[in-house]
Amino acid sequence: MNKTLNTSSKFLDIFKRILVKFRKSGFGIKLIKNLPKLTDYFNDRDVSILGKIKVFFSFVVTIIYFVFAIDIIPEVLFGPIGFLDDAFMIIWMIGTINEELEKYRGPKDYSIRNSKKVYKNPNIIDDVSYNIKDED
Repeated sequence: MNKTLNTSSKFLDIFKRILVKFRKSGFGIKLIKNLPKLTDYFNDRDVSILGKIKVFFSFVVTIIYFVFAIDIIPEVLFGPIGFLDDAFMIIWMIGTINEELEKYRGPKDYSIRNSKKVYKNPNIIDDVSYNIKDED
């Protein structure tokens, strides 16, 4: 009995984390806005290879889950409730990809980042020069 409660609690915690990711992604709207960043994200050498693998892996796993007939909750047995696992996979993919794309701010080179193609971080001020005067 205690193992069952512990397992269900862990499952609900995981589900909660995924739903929070989905909410932070604006229920998929921010992902749609961030999709043009995807090519820059994969071509940028400053981006961690683990981040790229994470985005690619989440997309591929979701596609494989839909292509193959393997289901955690089969629609044949449970009817419309069986679509919950499919929705869960989509929510997980959207949250994971959007989380990584939100971290990505574009190339560090000013000339590239100044182009309209690259997304800028509003917290970074470019093209600023400083003069320090020593007062005697």
